[in-house]
Amino acid sequence: MKGIVLDAGGQHGQFVPRADLPQPLPRADEIVIRLAGTSVNPIETMMRDNYGEALFKWLRRRGPRLLGLEGAGHVTAIGKDVTGFALGDPVMAVTMPYLGGFHAQAAAVPARFACKIPRGVSMAEACVLPYAGMTAMAVLAACGLDAKTAAGRRILVHGGSGGVGSLLVQIFHAWGAWVATTCSAGNTDFVRSLGADRAIDYRAEHFNEVLKDLDLVVNTVAPKGERLEEAPHLSVLRRGGTYVSLISPTLTLADRLGAPVGLAASVAWMGVARLRWRLAAGKHHHWVYMRPSGEQLARLGGWVASGMVRPVIGSTVPLEAVDRAFAQVGQAPARGKILIAIDPAAMIGEAAA
Repeated sequence: MKGIVLDAGGQHGQFVPRADLPQPLPRADEIVIRLAGTSVNPIETMMRDNYGEALFKWLRRRGPRLLGLEGAGHVTAIGKDVTGFALGDPVMAVTMPYLGGFHAQAAAVPARFACKIPRGVSMAEACVLPYAGMTAMAVLAACGLDAKTAAGRRILVHGGSGGVGSLLVQIFHAWGAWVATTCSAGNTDFVRSLGADRAIDYRAEHFNEVLKDLDLVVNTVAPKGERLEEAPHLSVLRRGGTYVSLISPTLTLADRLGAPVGLAASVAWMGVARLRWRLAAGKHHHWVYMRPSGEQLARLGGWVASGMVRPVIGSTVPLEAVDRAFAQVGQAPARGKILIAIDPAAMIGEAAA
């Protein structure tokens, strides 16, 4: 089997094409997917440089190190305890960062992390939706908003042109919220086309100088340095408002202090932050993490099929050019996701028959 293995030697891991990887075999609770395509997520560009290794190395299975956290294709093998899937089913799936495995022609994944691709969702869309989509769903769970409660709310989504941000802008717009977002000057028209009511060029304006009395702020953008500067977000929230961030100190502290101490320090840090925000300003603070769920992925897929939301594909590269995909993800401005085509023929038409 062909795949792209990450050789982690040195500070900056190198991608090595391999044609001799073993075909994955499903464990009792897994399915094997012959992949049409996958993608690259920002966390993987940091993992390439050993971000999170202090924790991930203890959790990762042995064998060649393959990145790739999402993808879509067709089921080719089914574990003995799996129900609800049949050979040949078109499916999309996501996995935990420490597992990876999608930068290859086939991947084994727990069946509970996968779902059948709904009719009306293309294979290409299914390849890039799962990781950003499940992260977006974690944001929705943390802020407690839905189609009934979001209408009329004032919301800021940072990074509205990126993979997660573009989904959230569309969802909140569809639910009747007033949505502002930060982006580069070149993406202002693009985010407006997604439903943003206010596009803020972060190079020309400071969001905390032009916005106030917000119900929700969602931060999807990692800081340039290591410092998590959250005071500006606090300043634009009304009393009772909510701040949800994808940028937590967990993996950084684990790398710096070692996994056990770093995890304990992260839990303490998050607890103090929540308490401080609540007592000092009556505001809510949440750090969220992507959680794989086939059930939630199917729900999101239904929204895509209905036309409520669409995954944005900024560009497409072949698997052999995964290095180029990583370079593009690391460049600004972002626009949606980069599709890595593993089997281009499988991308044609709708995924579900």
